[in-house]
Amino acid sequence: MYFGDNQGKRTEFAKQAIIRYIWDKNLQEGDRIPAQSALCRLLNAGSATIDRAVKSLVNDGVLEARKRTGVFVRMEKPEGYLGRSVGIIGQVRNVPRIFNWTLANALQTALQARGCLCVMFPFRDRYHSMPVVSDFLGLETALSQRTVHGLISISDFNGEKLIPALEKFGLPVCFGGPPSANVSGVFIDTPGFMLRGLDELRSAGCRKPWVMIGPGPVRNFSIPRMKRYLAEWDGGRLSVEEVYREGYALDAGQEFARTAMSLPPEERPDGVVLCDDIMAQGFFSELVRLQDPCLTYLPQSVCLRNKESQIDFPARFISNYEVNPKQIADLLVEQLLKHLQPDQPATETTWIFPEKLNSNLIKKDNPTNQYKENK
Repeated sequence: MYFGDNQGKRTEFAKQAIIRYIWDKNLQEGDRIPAQSALCRLLNAGSATIDRAVKSLVNDGVLEARKRTGVFVRMEKPEGYLGRSVGIIGQVRNVPRIFNWTLANALQTALQARGCLCVMFPFRDRYHSMPVVSDFLGLETALSQRTVHGLISISDFNGEKLIPALEKFGLPVCFGGPPSANVSGVFIDTPGFMLRGLDELRSAGCRKPWVMIGPGPVRNFSIPRMKRYLAEWDGGRLSVEEVYREGYALDAGQEFARTAMSLPPEERPDGVVLCDDIMAQGFFSELVRLQDPCLTYLPQSVCLRNKESQIDFPARFISNYEVNPKQIADLLVEQLLKHLQPDQPATETTWIFPEKLNSNLIKKDNPTNQYKENK
């Protein structure tokens, strides 16, 4: 919402700053705001500007002026009055990345609930692993006009070039979702889930596991941990190259299925850890298609799901985990708004481990194992 009435930019900025103060301090109805002289110091504005801004907010019903007492909050959560503008960066236009979409939607809801305007700055043309400001559509203009107060990234790019440029404008940025090399953000513990999945497959008697995981900076966390883990699996018989498979979404899952089916039956993976439910859909659907009409091979699996996107696929023995984009969004908004306050730490990292939903994995030597019965 833009504050109108032709009162001038300084008055509009002062009104927005007062609204930000109400949101940031979590003021309730009946709470008193600072006196005019204190507001002048806090907001670095003149007394006439503050006077016009306060009177306008009184007329709007946001504030209430009481004679000889002061000015008080009348609307504790002033809906429609936006205190801050927060940009979301990292979305890839015209590319179906469902988790990014659900996270962006959750962020919009969380920001609106905190009185913030949400502005999207997608990649201009394609994903960049180490982007600069000009790679995001509209971001240069927003920075030059200082119309955005902070940024949240929903992509896992390397911020080595971007973050210093944003710091020149005093603009904090938090990263969310997939693990990245950036130090401030809320990240899914995909590497930890990967090892938990391998644990479950190992307990079920699997000896030839695959891990299917997205590409990008996550490998900086997952590969070293996998090397240490596999060194203790069956005397170090397995290598990372045999187990670790990188790819993205539906196409990658389908390709992994074709690769598995091209192997002799005894060399196919007998268990898979799928770090993406869209990839899982591609993998299992392609296995079914390739074996039609006689289905003889479906490996046991551990899958990471998006709570806000109910994806189904023909897996039979599976252990399901899920991650909630709304939880990530709430934590990201809380973290960013904290960074916007004076004397707060510039960096903070939170890791979220996926929640286990259910499991029907079976021991491989169990006679009820239907894989063998179907052969």
